[in-house]
Amino acid sequence: MSTLAIWGLVALGLSFGLTLVCERVARRVGLVAAPREDRWHGAPVPLLGGVAIVCATLVPLALSGAGTRDLLVLSLAALSMAAVGLADDIYSLKPQIKLAAQIIVAAALLYSGFLLQVSRVPLLDVFITLVWIVGITNAFNLLDNMDGLAAGVAAIAAGFSLLLSFWDFDSKGALASAVFLGACLGFLVRNFPPARIFMGDAGSYFLGLFLAGLSLVAKFPYSRGITAVMALPVLILLVPIFDTAFVTITRLLSGRPLAVGGRDHTSHRLVAVGVSERGVVLFFYGVAASSGVVALLSYQIGLSYSVVLLGL
Repeated sequence: MSTLAIWGLVALGLSFGLTLVCERVARRVGLVAAPREDRWHGAPVPLLGGVAIVCATLVPLALSGAGTRDLLVLSLAALSMAAVGLADDIYSLKPQIKLAAQIIVAAALLYSGFLLQVSRVPLLDVFITLVWIVGITNAFNLLDNMDGLAAGVAAIAAGFSLLLSFWDFDSKGALASAVFLGACLGFLVRNFPPARIFMGDAGSYFLGLFLAGLSLVAKFPYSRGITAVMALPVLILLVPIFDTAFVTITRLLSGRPLAVGGRDHTSHRLVAVGVSERGVVLFFYGVAASSGVVALLSYQIGLSYSVVLLGL
């Protein structure tokens, strides 16, 4: 446990330091998010925070010697996805290009053995895994719509992933979770509302793909039967999954393009009815933590015994 704490703190310190550096560099090169009608902030904000999260995750992982084949593949895939996000931050890529890149990276993970085994039909499992990886990647991109929301929810998800991996004696998965948790928390110091820096698409894509892949690397989803294969990761990532589903459905019903941003997320709607921005962020932290606790209970005592909590 002490090793996990040490590397987690290393990642936290590195993330915080790099975030401060990225703030200055982004302002100097003009890479800032300007205020727009479909965005939440009212002043230009530096947009390189994702670089700090990526470096603070991958560098400690490399130095710690946790370089198993699966974690190495996941790190390269997440780095590739972050590069696509960074290119989008700089050049504003078309949605079709970003989706194609996500599918290619997800296909590479599939080819490397990352697979959700939820049925007896291999082709169906491949399709579900592809949807899972691409879906969670985009879910965090959509969730990054308010200061501190995506980074905080990712940190909470990483914390529960750390506990589950620790309970299953998965030392490599626990170390990856601890480092990722530290990287998110170090960035969150400067991103919590009012944010002084944004993670950009580079950060949100990295968060989503790393967490989606981490749920496939860790042993815990496969240790308690088929139900746990999907129940545990879905519960841990409930907030981005719900927000993505909600926004997708409402935009389809209103005839709006899915790829066009807007102030129609669940977080924005809560602010519209009078909740403070910090209150909304803390509320979603609570929801993420509550669903994570249900995941822990489901894992410890069985899904059938925690079904009432699941409903709540």
